[in-house]
Amino acid sequence: MNYDFTEDQRLIKDNFSRFCRKEIEPKAASLDRVPDKESEKLLRENIKKLASLGYLGMAHEEKYGGSGLDTLTQSIAGEEVARACASTYLSAGASCGLFGLPLRHFGSDEQKRKYLPGIISGEKIGCFGLTEPGAGSDAAGINTRAEKKGGKWIINGTKTFITNAPVADAALIFAYTDRNAGPGSGITSFIVESGTPGFVTGKPFDKMGFRGSPTSEIFLDNCAVDEDAVLGQPGRGFAQAMKTLEYGRIGMATVCLGIAVASMEAAECYSRERQQFGKPINRFQEVGFKLADMMIYTDLSRLLIYRAAWAKDTGDPESAVLASCAKLFASEAAARCADMAVQIHGGYGYMKGCVVERLFRDARLCEIGEGTSEIQRGIIAGDLIKKYGA
Repeated sequence: MNYDFTEDQRLIKDNFSRFCRKEIEPKAASLDRVPDKESEKLLRENIKKLASLGYLGMAHEEKYGGSGLDTLTQSIAGEEVARACASTYLSAGASCGLFGLPLRHFGSDEQKRKYLPGIISGEKIGCFGLTEPGAGSDAAGINTRAEKKGGKWIINGTKTFITNAPVADAALIFAYTDRNAGPGSGITSFIVESGTPGFVTGKPFDKMGFRGSPTSEIFLDNCAVDEDAVLGQPGRGFAQAMKTLEYGRIGMATVCLGIAVASMEAAECYSRERQQFGKPINRFQEVGFKLADMMIYTDLSRLLIYRAAWAKDTGDPESAVLASCAKLFASEAAARCADMAVQIHGGYGYMKGCVVERLFRDARLCEIGEGTSEIQRGIIAGDLIKKYGA
């Protein structure tokens, strides 16, 4: 098995590393603490900068402005973005990934021409409206509904915890169009533009972490859209959402890896400079062992992500469960690495303004977003039972 990058992948990693350290990382702390309007401005600047490097179009076709790169290469670049600023990574990924990928896989040529160039250039921002107040882990339990009346689809319902909702130019909204048909044939996805009558976003949530990536509710009150707003075929929305979330879990695993790597780097740097009892604290076994564990956690996370990405690119039927494995391990690795980084920093790590304090808060979402750790274990266990159970 060859673990070497191709020459193109090596160049992409090096270019993104230099770019993100210079252009994205210096704004991470400001994104975490500035007022909403200023934060939105900084976020849009970061997204456009990533677009200028081709990041937002990596998964998309060249005719719409993308480069059509594989999932593995996207993960290589994504680690560098996430290491520099997790909030920027999350919002960029929700736009070009969670919103953009369903368009790529299921959208009509007209829908792709209308939305993808703006998403890829960073001029437009998208969001993915699946989660509801009563339907998080149970995605099939959504209550949003859409009825056909006079040539229009009328959508009613509420979405919550929607990344990018306060700043999105368009949202992908999932709604029941036939409750009796169940989720497999009764849920349809709609592209709804911001400014459509009946489409309103709530005030951004005051979150623990990922504070630079805005999140809010979406309220749909007799929101009317035309037939061309339907993504793909009516009744196929749930399958579209599940396929998208397979990619999303690889993406979430990647931001977890970025947080873990940033935590390890900050801890290593601080422990090398911090002196106690006449020597750097990294010379003490208690600190050295934590650094060793952090290296193991980050390296194993990376290998699982690459394996899941490779499986997705090659059409391996194991790709879905491997995405869950990568997301589960990397999310818990990020939490452990951030926790150890705070411990190594001691009292300084507990202070606002210290990078590891922000990383610690960001890491807490990792075991919740894109399917909780409990959901991932359920998927993995179900796969094992199917393969080996009686």
